[in-house]
Amino acid sequence: MSKNERIKTTLKGTKERRKQMVCRVYTVKLDRSHLNQKSLNILKLLFLEAKWLYNYCVGHPNVFSIDDKINAVPVKVKDQFEIRQLTHLSAQIRQSIITRVQQNIRGLVRLKAKGHKVGRLKFKSYVNSIPLKQYGNTYKIINGKYLRVQKIKQKLRVNGLEQLPPNCEFANAMLLHQHGDYYVAITTYTPREHRPVAPANSIGIDFGLKNQLTLSNGVRVLYTLPITRRITQLCKKLSRQQYRSKNWWKMLYKLLKAYAKTTNIKRDIRNKIVHFLYTNFQVVCYQNENLRAWQRIWGSKMLSTSLGGIISMLEVKVQTPVEIDRFFPSTKTCSRCGHQRAISLAERTYVCHNCGLVIDRDVNSSCVIEQEAYKNLGRGPTEVTPAETNTSTLTLDYLNQIPYVKASMVKETGSLTALA
Repeated sequence: MSKNERIKTTLKGTKERRKQMVCRVYTVKLDRSHLNQKSLNILKLLFLEAKWLYNYCVGHPNVFSIDDKINAVPVKVKDQFEIRQLTHLSAQIRQSIITRVQQNIRGLVRLKAKGHKVGRLKFKSYVNSIPLKQYGNTYKIINGKYLRVQKIKQKLRVNGLEQLPPNCEFANAMLLHQHGDYYVAITTYTPREHRPVAPANSIGIDFGLKNQLTLSNGVRVLYTLPITRRITQLCKKLSRQQYRSKNWWKMLYKLLKAYAKTTNIKRDIRNKIVHFLYTNFQVVCYQNENLRAWQRIWGSKMLSTSLGGIISMLEVKVQTPVEIDRFFPSTKTCSRCGHQRAISLAERTYVCHNCGLVIDRDVNSSCVIEQEAYKNLGRGPTEVTPAETNTSTLTLDYLNQIPYVKASMVKETGSLTALA
């Protein structure tokens, strides 16, 4: 067996083994206080040379014919081109950047074949991520505290390595430059643990802007993270700085950090809500909402939530996700008798003119969504009312422990009582 055949066999066995494992990505931060000036300059040059190589690949007439061993590229300076040497990018990093551009082009070709309107890859003014292809060669963890990166002689002190599981298998990584700091996103594979099967329960969810989530068991989830006062002040200070001056960059990094903090809080809320839903309910029913239209009409309100992320995670995490058609009249339909009537947005209580049911409109909508989901599953119609469910207390106890989340329930028909 030749060397190439042995490598192919090893890679094939690794892929088959990793299919049975869980892939997780952990992001750790480089400690700038332990970096010397030479290492900082090398990190800056790494991202600069990565930008040169990426733009060269984008402007090349045939990117699939570029040699992986390229060590110099032309860079446009004002009205002429100069040849710049790639002295800090290793061979594997150069190869990964070229492969990234090729994969992006293949992705555009696939989208165009499906009928999507696509453009072309554009030149970048900066590159924020550098692929580290192989553990042990491109990068390596030392003593659980330091990180060794190719072409950097100093051992890089890293914060956050303690979160890595002890029995994990390291794969590729990504060197990131975000709001003035450097991070490393490490991909790991761990043995798949037995996941307990969720109880054979079902839940219906009605999404909204005033009330972000309303569940069919009578629980309402409220959380909004609007633009903070600090972000507003930093935006004003940034507008007063000279464009691309040192103070402008400092203020920009502060603004990006403030935005990142809000984004991380919303991501944490989203993950915890979805975790509760897929561990306690086997069937989760929701409607395919037109979030893009919501974004166009209520842009600032949509920015303070993460409804799109919750829906996309439910499709992947839940054992049996059931999506109702977007045009199904869940708000107009009575959850008791199925009668439909027009209801304005200002009416927060649904009153059925046929059977006399009086119920909160969002709870009624979530119950109707759950009933329609049962029909789509072929289990026949079922009557779902908040009074019959016994998961409200468990839901409230868990959701009220999440920071920035306030859960409440319908105590009486048409009224809400917040539980602190």
